[in-house]
Amino acid sequence: MWPLDSTGRYEVVSKTDRHGRPLRTVICMDTGLVRNDPVPDDAELAHFYAEDYRIRYKGARKPRRRQVLRNFRRAAIYVRTYRDLLERTSRVLDVGAGSGEFAFLMMWLGKTVTGIEPNVDYAAYCRDELGLDVRTFHLAHDLFLPGQFDLIRMNHVLEHLNNPVRYLGEIANWLAPDGLLYVEVPNIEADCRSKSRGRMFHYAHIFNFNPWTLRACAGLAGLAEAPETAQKSAGTTGAFFRKDAAAAQSTKVENPQNAHKVRTLIRAHYGGAFSKGKAAKPIRKLVARVEESLTGLVLGSPASIGENVARSLQ
Repeated sequence: MWPLDSTGRYEVVSKTDRHGRPLRTVICMDTGLVRNDPVPDDAELAHFYAEDYRIRYKGARKPRRRQVLRNFRRAAIYVRTYRDLLERTSRVLDVGAGSGEFAFLMMWLGKTVTGIEPNVDYAAYCRDELGLDVRTFHLAHDLFLPGQFDLIRMNHVLEHLNNPVRYLGEIANWLAPDGLLYVEVPNIEADCRSKSRGRMFHYAHIFNFNPWTLRACAGLAGLAEAPETAQKSAGTTGAFFRKDAAAAQSTKVENPQNAHKVRTLIRAHYGGAFSKGKAAKPIRKLVARVEESLTGLVLGSPASIGENVARSLQ
Protein backbone atom coordinates (compact mmCIF):
# COMPACT_ATOMS: atom_id res chain seq x y z
CA MET A 1 0.00 0.00 0.00
CA TRP A 2 1.16 3.53 -0.78
CA PRO A 3 3.55 4.94 0.44
CA LEU A 4 5.37 1.59 0.65
CA ASP A 5 4.42 0.23 -2.75
CA SER A 6 7.42 -1.69 -4.05
CA THR A 7 6.22 -1.23 -7.64
CA GLY A 8 6.75 2.53 -7.52
CA ARG A 9 9.46 4.26 -9.54
CA TYR A 10 12.19 5.30 -7.11
CA GLU A 11 15.31 7.38 -7.62
CA VAL A 12 18.18 7.73 -5.15
CA VAL A 13 18.60 11.33 -4.01
CA SER A 14 21.23 10.86 -1.29
CA LYS A 15 23.53 8.17 0.08
CA THR A 16 24.53 9.90 3.33
CA ASP A 17 22.76 11.55 6.24
CA ARG A 18 23.22 15.16 7.34
CA HIS A 19 26.43 14.19 9.20
CA GLY A 20 27.95 12.29 6.30
CA ARG A 21 27.11 8.83 7.63
CA PRO A 22 25.70 6.18 5.27
CA LEU A 23 21.96 6.59 4.71
CA ARG A 24 20.20 5.81 1.46
CA THR A 25 17.29 8.15 0.66
CA VAL A 26 14.97 7.74 -2.32
CA ILE A 27 12.15 9.69 -3.96
CA CYS A 28 9.07 8.09 -5.48
CA MET A 29 8.81 9.56 -8.96
CA ASP A 30 5.09 8.77 -9.07
CA THR A 31 4.28 10.90 -6.00
CA GLY A 32 7.21 12.98 -4.73
CA LEU A 33 7.31 11.23 -1.36
CA VAL A 34 10.89 10.96 -0.09
CA ARG A 35 11.89 8.19 2.32
CA ASN A 36 14.75 6.26 3.81
CA ASP A 37 15.58 2.99 2.07
CA PRO A 38 15.17 0.53 3.65
CA VAL A 39 12.38 1.54 6.02
CA PRO A 40 13.15 0.34 9.59
CA ASP A 41 10.85 -2.30 11.08
CA ASP A 42 8.73 -1.96 14.22
CA ALA A 43 11.18 -3.64 16.61
CA GLU A 44 14.12 -1.52 15.45
CA LEU A 45 12.14 1.69 15.85
CA ALA A 46 10.69 0.73 19.24
CA HIS A 47 14.19 0.32 20.70
CA PHE A 48 15.54 3.42 18.98
CA TYR A 49 12.86 5.79 20.24
CA ALA A 50 12.66 4.31 23.73
CA GLU A 51 16.40 4.48 24.42
CA ASP A 52 18.52 6.21 21.78
CA TYR A 53 16.64 8.99 20.00
CA ARG A 54 16.97 11.85 22.50
CA ILE A 55 20.62 11.12 23.20
CA ARG A 56 21.53 10.93 19.52
CA TYR A 57 19.65 14.06 18.44
CA LYS A 58 19.52 16.22 21.57
CA GLY A 59 22.60 15.01 23.43
CA ALA A 60 20.72 14.72 26.74
CA ARG A 61 18.10 12.54 28.43
CA LYS A 62 16.02 15.54 29.47
CA PRO A 63 15.37 18.88 27.74
CA ARG A 64 17.63 21.80 28.56
CA ARG A 65 16.09 24.93 30.03
CA ARG A 66 16.50 26.90 26.81
CA GLN A 67 14.77 24.14 24.88
CA VAL A 68 11.88 24.14 27.34
CA LEU A 69 11.37 27.88 26.90
CA ARG A 70 11.64 27.67 23.11
CA ASN A 71 9.14 24.82 22.96
CA PHE A 72 6.68 26.60 25.24
CA ARG A 73 6.87 29.70 23.05
CA ARG A 74 6.22 27.64 19.91
CA ALA A 75 3.31 25.83 21.56
CA ALA A 76 1.83 29.17 22.62
CA ILE A 77 1.96 30.46 19.04
CA TYR A 78 0.07 27.35 17.93
CA VAL A 79 -2.56 27.83 20.64
CA ARG A 80 -3.06 31.50 19.73
CA THR A 81 -3.31 30.66 16.03
CA TYR A 82 -6.01 28.02 16.50
CA ARG A 83 -7.58 29.22 19.75
CA ASP A 84 -11.11 29.22 18.31
CA LEU A 85 -10.90 25.53 17.38
CA LEU A 86 -9.11 24.45 20.55
CA GLU A 87 -11.70 26.08 22.78
CA ARG A 88 -14.38 23.74 21.37
CA THR A 89 -12.50 20.65 22.54
CA SER A 90 -12.38 19.07 25.99
CA ARG A 91 -10.62 15.69 25.59
CA VAL A 92 -7.15 16.02 24.06
CA LEU A 93 -4.54 13.44 23.07
CA ASP A 94 -0.98 14.54 22.30
CA VAL A 95 0.72 11.80 20.25
CA GLY A 96 4.47 12.15 20.60
CA ALA A 97 4.20 14.54 23.54
CA GLY A 98 7.96 15.14 23.67
CA SER A 99 8.75 17.42 26.60
CA GLY A 100 5.07 18.19 27.16
CA GLU A 101 4.70 21.89 26.41
CA PHE A 102 1.51 21.67 24.34
CA ALA A 103 -0.08 19.22 26.78
CA PHE A 104 0.77 21.55 29.68
CA LEU A 105 -0.85 24.57 28.00
CA MET A 106 -3.96 22.55 27.20
CA MET A 107 -4.16 21.38 30.83
CA TRP A 108 -3.76 25.01 31.95
CA LEU A 109 -6.71 25.93 29.71
CA GLY A 110 -8.90 23.35 31.44
CA LYS A 111 -8.72 20.43 29.03
CA THR A 112 -8.46 16.78 29.98
CA VAL A 113 -5.14 15.87 28.40
CA THR A 114 -3.44 12.54 27.77
CA GLY A 115 -0.03 12.17 26.15
CA ILE A 116 1.90 9.35 24.51
CA GLU A 117 5.70 9.56 24.48
CA PRO A 118 7.81 6.48 23.58
CA ASN A 119 11.04 7.82 25.07
CA VAL A 120 11.23 6.68 28.68
CA ASP A 121 13.21 9.68 29.94
CA TYR A 122 11.08 12.34 28.28
CA ALA A 123 7.85 10.66 29.39
CA ALA A 124 9.13 10.58 32.99
CA TYR A 125 10.14 14.24 32.71
CA CYS A 126 6.60 15.17 31.62
CA ARG A 127 5.13 13.39 34.61
CA ASP A 128 7.66 14.51 37.20
CA GLU A 129 8.34 18.10 36.15
CA LEU A 130 5.03 19.16 34.59
CA GLY A 131 2.51 16.89 36.32
CA LEU A 132 1.14 15.52 33.06
CA ASP A 133 -0.59 12.26 32.24
CA VAL A 134 1.99 11.15 29.69
CA ARG A 135 2.27 7.43 29.09
CA THR A 136 5.35 5.59 27.86
CA PHE A 137 3.73 3.81 24.93
CA HIS A 138 4.59 2.96 21.37
CA LEU A 139 1.70 3.41 18.99
CA ALA A 140 -0.76 0.54 18.73
CA HIS A 141 -4.33 0.44 17.47
CA ASP A 142 -5.82 -0.65 20.82
CA LEU A 143 -4.32 1.95 23.18
CA PHE A 144 -7.57 3.92 23.40
CA LEU A 145 -11.28 3.45 22.77
CA PRO A 146 -12.96 4.55 19.54
CA GLY A 147 -14.32 8.10 19.79
CA GLN A 148 -12.38 8.91 22.97
CA PHE A 149 -10.92 12.30 21.96
CA ASP A 150 -12.18 15.60 20.52
CA LEU A 151 -8.68 16.63 19.44
CA ILE A 152 -5.59 14.59 18.63
CA ARG A 153 -2.34 16.37 17.86
CA MET A 154 0.64 14.83 16.05
CA ASN A 155 3.31 17.51 15.87
CA HIS A 156 6.45 16.30 14.05
CA VAL A 157 5.56 12.65 14.62
CA LEU A 158 4.33 11.24 11.31
CA GLU A 159 7.75 11.53 9.65
CA HIS A 160 9.12 9.17 12.32
CA LEU A 161 6.64 6.36 11.62
CA ASN A 162 7.33 3.49 9.23
CA ASN A 163 3.82 3.33 7.74
CA PRO A 164 2.13 6.76 7.82
CA VAL A 165 -1.12 5.73 6.15
CA ARG A 166 -1.70 2.81 8.51
CA TYR A 167 -0.95 4.80 11.65
CA LEU A 168 -3.10 7.76 10.61
CA GLY A 169 -6.02 5.41 10.02
CA GLU A 170 -5.60 3.75 13.39
CA ILE A 171 -5.26 7.04 15.27
CA ALA A 172 -8.30 8.48 13.49
CA ASN A 173 -10.41 5.72 15.08
CA TRP A 174 -9.85 7.40 18.46
CA LEU A 175 -11.56 10.59 17.27
CA ALA A 176 -15.08 11.56 18.31
CA PRO A 177 -17.52 11.83 15.34
CA ASP A 178 -16.66 15.48 14.68
CA GLY A 179 -13.20 15.34 16.24
CA LEU A 180 -10.10 16.95 14.78
CA LEU A 181 -6.69 15.43 14.07
CA TYR A 182 -3.88 17.96 13.67
CA VAL A 183 -0.81 16.70 11.80
CA GLU A 184 2.34 18.73 11.26
CA VAL A 185 5.56 17.52 9.64
CA PRO A 186 8.71 19.19 8.31
CA ASN A 187 8.29 20.51 4.77
CA ILE A 188 11.00 19.14 2.50
CA GLU A 189 10.51 22.05 0.11
CA ALA A 190 11.36 24.51 2.88
CA ASP A 191 14.22 22.31 4.10
CA CYS A 192 15.80 22.34 0.63
CA ARG A 193 15.84 26.13 0.70
CA SER A 194 16.79 26.73 4.34
CA LYS A 195 19.17 23.97 5.41
CA SER A 196 22.90 24.15 4.80
CA ARG A 197 24.05 22.28 1.72
CA GLY A 198 24.04 18.51 2.28
CA ARG A 199 22.52 18.66 5.78
CA MET A 200 19.14 17.27 4.81
CA PHE A 201 18.38 13.68 5.68
CA HIS A 202 18.71 11.61 8.82
CA TYR A 203 17.68 8.23 10.16
CA ALA A 204 14.88 9.47 12.45
CA HIS A 205 12.95 11.17 9.65
CA ILE A 206 11.92 8.10 7.71
CA PHE A 207 9.54 10.02 5.42
CA ASN A 208 9.94 13.55 4.05
CA PHE A 209 6.70 15.25 3.05
CA ASN A 210 5.65 18.31 1.12
CA PRO A 211 2.12 19.78 1.24
CA TRP A 212 0.71 17.43 -1.42
CA THR A 213 2.15 14.18 -0.08
CA LEU A 214 1.00 14.96 3.47
CA ARG A 215 -2.59 15.45 2.32
CA ALA A 216 -2.42 12.39 0.07
CA CYS A 217 -1.33 10.24 3.02
CA ALA A 218 -4.15 11.64 5.13
CA GLY A 219 -6.69 11.04 2.36
CA LEU A 220 -5.66 7.41 1.92
CA ALA A 221 -6.10 6.99 5.68
CA GLY A 222 -9.72 8.16 5.44
CA LEU A 223 -9.16 11.77 6.46
CA ALA A 224 -10.22 15.03 4.81
CA GLU A 225 -8.80 18.45 5.59
CA ALA A 226 -11.06 20.55 7.80
CA PRO A 227 -12.54 23.30 5.59
CA GLU A 228 -12.51 25.95 8.33
CA THR A 229 -8.70 25.90 8.48
CA ALA A 230 -7.83 24.87 4.91
CA GLN A 231 -7.16 28.41 3.73
CA LYS A 232 -4.94 29.19 6.71
CA SER A 233 -2.99 25.96 6.20
CA ALA A 234 -2.74 26.16 2.40
CA GLY A 235 0.77 25.49 1.13
CA THR A 236 1.98 24.25 4.52
CA THR A 237 2.69 20.85 6.06
CA GLY A 238 0.51 21.44 9.10
CA ALA A 239 -3.25 20.86 8.83
CA PHE A 240 -6.39 19.76 10.66
CA PHE A 241 -8.26 16.69 9.42
CA ARG A 242 -11.56 14.95 10.13
CA LYS A 243 -12.64 11.39 9.44
CA ASP A 244 -14.23 11.04 6.01
CA ALA A 245 -15.24 7.62 4.74
CA ALA A 246 -15.11 8.77 1.11
CA ALA A 247 -11.62 10.28 1.31
CA ALA A 248 -9.69 7.09 0.56
CA GLN A 249 -11.62 6.46 -2.66
CA SER A 250 -11.33 10.03 -3.91
CA THR A 251 -7.66 10.65 -3.07
CA LYS A 252 -5.28 10.89 -5.99
CA VAL A 253 -2.40 8.44 -5.54
CA GLU A 254 -0.08 9.64 -8.32
CA ASN A 255 1.31 13.07 -9.01
CA PRO A 256 4.42 13.00 -11.26
CA GLN A 257 4.41 16.81 -11.41
CA ASN A 258 4.80 16.98 -7.65
CA ALA A 259 7.64 14.45 -7.83
CA HIS A 260 9.42 16.54 -10.46
CA LYS A 261 9.09 19.66 -8.33
CA VAL A 262 10.51 17.98 -5.22
CA ARG A 263 13.33 16.29 -7.18
CA THR A 264 14.28 19.63 -8.75
CA LEU A 265 14.46 21.31 -5.33
CA ILE A 266 16.63 18.51 -3.91
CA ARG A 267 19.02 18.79 -6.85
CA ALA A 268 19.16 22.57 -6.40
CA HIS A 269 19.89 22.13 -2.69
CA TYR A 270 22.81 19.78 -3.32
CA GLY A 271 23.99 22.03 -6.14
CA GLY A 272 24.34 24.95 -3.74
CA ALA A 273 21.57 27.06 -5.29
CA PHE A 274 20.24 28.13 -1.87
CA SER A 275 23.56 28.83 -0.13
CA LYS A 276 23.35 32.63 -0.23
CA GLY A 277 22.98 34.15 3.22
CA LYS A 278 23.57 30.90 5.12
CA ALA A 279 26.80 32.17 6.71
CA ALA A 280 24.85 34.33 9.17
CA LYS A 281 22.63 31.47 10.33
CA PRO A 282 24.98 30.11 13.05
CA ILE A 283 25.33 33.61 14.53
CA ARG A 284 21.54 34.07 14.71
CA LYS A 285 21.21 30.66 16.35
CA LEU A 286 23.84 31.52 18.95
CA VAL A 287 22.15 34.81 19.84
CA ALA A 288 18.78 33.04 20.20
CA ARG A 289 20.27 30.33 22.40
CA VAL A 290 21.87 32.86 24.74
CA GLU A 291 18.57 34.71 25.12
CA GLU A 292 16.65 31.49 25.74
CA SER A 293 19.20 30.27 28.29
CA LEU A 294 19.17 33.52 30.27
CA THR A 295 15.40 33.89 30.20
CA GLY A 296 14.94 30.25 31.18
CA LEU A 297 17.20 30.69 34.20
CA VAL A 298 15.26 33.77 35.32
CA LEU A 299 11.88 32.03 35.01
CA GLY A 300 13.01 29.01 37.04
CA SER A 301 11.67 25.44 36.87
CA PRO A 302 10.04 23.94 33.76
CA ALA A 303 6.63 24.25 35.43
CA SER A 304 7.33 27.92 36.26
CA ILE A 305 8.30 28.57 32.65
CA GLY A 306 5.10 26.89 31.51
CA GLU A 307 2.93 28.87 33.91
CA ASN A 308 4.53 32.13 32.77
CA VAL A 309 3.83 31.33 29.13
CA ALA A 310 0.32 30.06 29.93
CA ARG A 311 -0.57 33.34 31.65
CA SER A 312 0.23 35.14 28.41
CA LEU A 313 -2.64 33.21 26.79
CA GLN A 314 -5.25 34.59 29.16
